Amino acid sequence: MTTRVCPACSTDNRQVRAHPYSRDEWQLKTCQKCRFVYLENAPRYEDLDTSLAWEKSLPAEKVRRRKEEPLLHKLNAPIKRFRKHVMKRNKLAALVRKHFGPGAILDVGCGSGRRTAELGEIYIPHGVEISSRLAAQAQELFASRGGRVVHNDGVGGLAQFPNDQFVGVIMCAYLEHEVQPQRALQEGYRVLRPGGRLIIKVPNYGSLNRRIRKDRWCGIRLPDHVNYFTPANLRQMVVASGLQVAQFNALDRIPSSDNMWLVAEKPR
Repeated sequence: MTTRVCPACSTDNRQVRAHPYSRDEWQLKTCQKCRFVYLENAPRYEDLDTSLAWEKSLPAEKVRRRKEEPLLHKLNAPIKRFRKHVMKRNKLAALVRKHFGPGAILDVGCGSGRRTAELGEIYIPHGVEISSRLAAQAQELFASRGGRVVHNDGVGGLAQFPNDQFVGVIMCAYLEHEVQPQRALQEGYRVLRPGGRLIIKVPNYGSLNRRIRKDRWCGIRLPDHVNYFTPANLRQMVVASGLQVAQFNALDRIPSSDNMWLVAEKPR
């Protein structure tokens, strides 16, 4: 494990009592200075490529939740099917079309690469992926379009790309896993061209669902979710990295939604 100070303000909270949502050996802390909620004893990057790889941890988490709340799972199943098949909407694709010009783009935490490859032929897809199996799948897809995938953690992978290379960077369902979120945003700033944009999607810890569901909220995933963002502290971290907020309106952070979206821009 890696013992962390607050990733938002660098305050050492080792003497602070563990957050009530902590589970087993995993210690969530609320920063005594800035109130950011984070996992203090985060997993090592190496474990995120092996025992805690996304393709393993997500199915295990679904099984755990289904066992804990079987009735809720049965009630939610038809609602999820309705949303998937009837109310299908790809918000990422819509934001990419709106904010990215044609050219090279980078998806940090790209998984198998399907999400990025489907965005359109005007983009040259690149990626960073910590899972070796998923990185290999993405590399096969991206290489045929002139792109490449770096098998590494987010910060280490971003460091392998040159300054000002990309018209757009995607951090979708990534920053909540990253033990160095501020550093990742700074690297995102560095690799963007002036005027380039960064799309972020993270769980909204400030949502009504979290306040009602508490430690049973879907965004509480220990130990692979290590950062818990509210609209306010997400904005603060983005601005502190040198980026400007280009879009973060009420529809991007609906209180009843479990997720929020923010688009940032590198100043010209």
